[in-house]
Amino acid sequence: TMEKGDFGEVLVAFYFLLCADEIRGKENKEYSKFSVPMEKWIDSLNGVDDDEDGDVNMDTNPDEEMAHDEGTATVPMDVDDSKRQSTKRGGEDKTKPTAGVETRGARKAARMNEERKRSDVKNIDFNAIQICRNHLRGYASDWTSLCDQTFLRNIFDAGVGFYVFAGCATIDCVFSLVAKDAGGAVVGYIPLFVSVKSHDDFTEAAAVIECHQLKRKAEEAEPEFGALCLLVIFGAERKGNEKNLLDKSCVKQLCKGGLVEAVLRIPREDKFGLSDVFASMTSDRDETTEILASHCFVGYELEAKIGKSKEEYARESLRKTRRKKTKDIPVDMLKQLASDLTVKSDKDEMGVNT
Repeated sequence: TMEKGDFGEVLVAFYFLLCADEIRGKENKEYSKFSVPMEKWIDSLNGVDDDEDGDVNMDTNPDEEMAHDEGTATVPMDVDDSKRQSTKRGGEDKTKPTAGVETRGARKAARMNEERKRSDVKNIDFNAIQICRNHLRGYASDWTSLCDQTFLRNIFDAGVGFYVFAGCATIDCVFSLVAKDAGGAVVGYIPLFVSVKSHDDFTEAAAVIECHQLKRKAEEAEPEFGALCLLVIFGAERKGNEKNLLDKSCVKQLCKGGLVEAVLRIPREDKFGLSDVFASMTSDRDETTEILASHCFVGYELEAKIGKSKEEYARESLRKTRRKKTKDIPVDMLKQLASDLTVKSDKDEMGVNT
């Protein structure tokens, strides 16, 4: 359904599913497993062929090249010493527990346990075979419920993502990622927040602003295992030197429990032809679009004049902006036909009067 947003969001969700399905078809033709490695899915999203990029070893520890955060996985769990306070009375050492120190010790233990769980994450998988709609509005101002581990586990196990309700600010779709340890056991779940912008021109500066808005909302929800905030730009040319583009380094950051913001520019010539579908069905030039839709004879005149069908003309020119000053051939043709009809009508009236 296109109730939420425009046609571009539907095609982006379809693109996500097709890229994942492409990997499943290569690795598991029986479709007995739906989840796919995050790194391979990112390659597929970027139009990178596995054969060109080489095999991805998902058993490799992505943290081997990075230093662990201080206190992670190497601090002993015994915190009894931190719960006690040493005092001297009459030259004799005595210890007694204090409530304040005990509370601090409990918080430290909880923090250490959370950091240890994060350090166990070695691989991340994506899983979605369909997309539905979540009409609930409880997450309108607070994304905490979208970061709930039980909720994320349920939508991951169901293999679904969902469009948010109509009018929801900042995000358009939500998916769930699973974080696993080196042995393949589930450690936790990571929300994937997606914002879709369907524009023929979207600058890097504008992309940075959008990403910051996504990340700020995610930070407020305090997800347990981090989050991926993804801005998808559909219909705009790719920027080769643009920073913050989605790549496999994002997986390493997610494995460390980070809040990751990234930009995905879907290739103009994508492998599924969705960009062509989008370009032929949408336009920022409403006059041209309406003329081709409502005046069928202009389409026939167009084919005769320029030797191209109206479908070909639409694919080549309708997505161009007015700033490029492309010639509106259908508009000009309709004006010329109207002018010819006016002149003919005037001549006919003159003939009748004489």
